[in-house]
Amino acid sequence: MTQASAAAERNKTASGWPAILQSGFRPFFLLGGLQASLFILLWTAGWAMGLDLPLGDSPILWHGHAMLFGFAAAALAGFLLTAVPNWTEAGPVRGFRLLLLVGFWLMAQILSLLPWAALFAAADVGFWLLLIAFIGPGILKRNARRNGVFVVILSALAGLNLLWHLSLQYGWQDMAMLSLQAALGLFLLAIGIIGGRIIPAFTIGGLLQAGHSVSIVPAPKLGLAANAALVAALAGKLAALPVQVQVGACLLAALLHGWRLLHWWRREVLQLPIIWSLHLGYAFLPLGFALEAAGAAGLVPGPTGIHALGSGGVGLMILAVMTRASLGHTGRRLAAPASATAAYLLVAAGALARVIAAAVPELAFGHLLLVASGLLWSAGFAAFVFGYARILILPRIDGRPG
Repeated sequence: MTQASAAAERNKTASGWPAILQSGFRPFFLLGGLQASLFILLWTAGWAMGLDLPLGDSPILWHGHAMLFGFAAAALAGFLLTAVPNWTEAGPVRGFRLLLLVGFWLMAQILSLLPWAALFAAADVGFWLLLIAFIGPGILKRNARRNGVFVVILSALAGLNLLWHLSLQYGWQDMAMLSLQAALGLFLLAIGIIGGRIIPAFTIGGLLQAGHSVSIVPAPKLGLAANAALVAALAGKLAALPVQVQVGACLLAALLHGWRLLHWWRREVLQLPIIWSLHLGYAFLPLGFALEAAGAAGLVPGPTGIHALGSGGVGLMILAVMTRASLGHTGRRLAAPASATAAYLLVAAGALARVIAAAVPELAFGHLLLVASGLLWSAGFAAFVFGYARILILPRIDGRPG
């Protein structure tokens, strides 16, 4: 028996379940990466080749839902299911409960491609209710003051997801689009909160491991101000406040998140892909809000900022977190493999291409740039799945459960 097979047997025997069902990050990071790659490929092919897409009369609503309530939801679930046991000192969600949760999510992704709206809604809403039921009580009982905000975010996302389904049922397309915009705002808020905790900590840890002595002074008031400005900017847009208010709020959010990122930055970060990927992903937040301000002022097309915040901010930050967490929680050295570095570059290039294509739609090669952006972004997550599937499926290399 090989060392790997012996470890797998020990891990399975410890709980009766294979390694991939030992911790939430394993199935959700793997399936989330796969969904991101395949669904963006489908979206790109449908747009470029004129193929029929789900919700044929409103394919943009399907695309937005798939990226937020499918891909980003899987990543958030994987992160929280892994982090919450450490926050609350409660046992992890594993085995049958994890299988049930993954089953609801996976069924929702499949049904989103089929004309069975009621079943799709049932599976999709069921996933969010189960996720809240599995991790919410532990947070509220043992860790509400620090992390109760995540129960609020999850509950709001569940409500917005239900609103999206009801809006489609009753033909309220504008309301469905608003629910997606609000959901994007909540995911960005989660990134603002989580990023404020992990980016400085991981930057210090990574640089110390590489032999660089650094320190980053905590700046909690700056973090609170930046996230409050983020909420104000997105609320102003959703409420269609006067243009001057929207521009001012978005510029303030861009300034504060940019200031926050500069506070964390150290030039030695450039030596470590697993760290610079976090900084680069977060950099799309000030860029996105600056473009949102420009869009509100009529200087660039409206969707430009959304693409920077979505494909860049949400997409690259999720990828950066998944690649690092998957290594750390499987007992591996915290150094990005070649597949991770390639994934960072591909997703970042795809996001930038999408932003340029949105900002300058009159480009002669704009059509090709749009196609290239989708292919690059899809290829980035394919690289993640290719490089990390074995890591996520097999047990920890140190033989410990998890």
